[in-house]
Amino acid sequence: MDKIINNQCSTTLRDIPSSIFISTYGNYLKNSGQVQVPSWVDLIKSGSHKIFSPSNPDWIFFRLASLVRKIYINGGQGVGSLRKIYGGKKKRGSKPAKKKSSGGKIIRLALKELERLKIIEKNLIGKRYISKKARKDIDIRSKKIFLTIENK
Repeated sequence: MDKIINNQCSTTLRDIPSSIFISTYGNYLKNSGQVQVPSWVDLIKSGSHKIFSPSNPDWIFFRLASLVRKIYINGGQGVGSLRKIYGGKKKRGSKPAKKKSSGGKIIRLALKELERLKIIEKNLIGKRYISKKARKDIDIRSKKIFLTIENK
């Protein structure tokens, strides 16, 4: 984990635990005030396999941060593949559980919002990638997070 060369830390998002980055970046998106959240977000479930809606009232900001991390690491993600990633098992009583995809509306809304904020952008084929400006910002934030983890 020690990548300090000439007093410079060459740290990227891959060097930070996912939970720490998602909570930090989610709080940044929440506090920035730039994200437009629809009024119906607190009423819906995140997929048909869920029983209840998310208990955290700020779950949409953490989903946005999670999507940024997924697209940063994997790149070229579409709505269908992200639905599979965020899906889960549908409990069916005494019958065996089945794999279900998550809701597509939430992912489409989140991707449109991230495109509006110029964090992600589409290429000619339609796949989504992190923009250069956002990649630089994420790397700077990752470096700060990494240094705070190192100092603890």
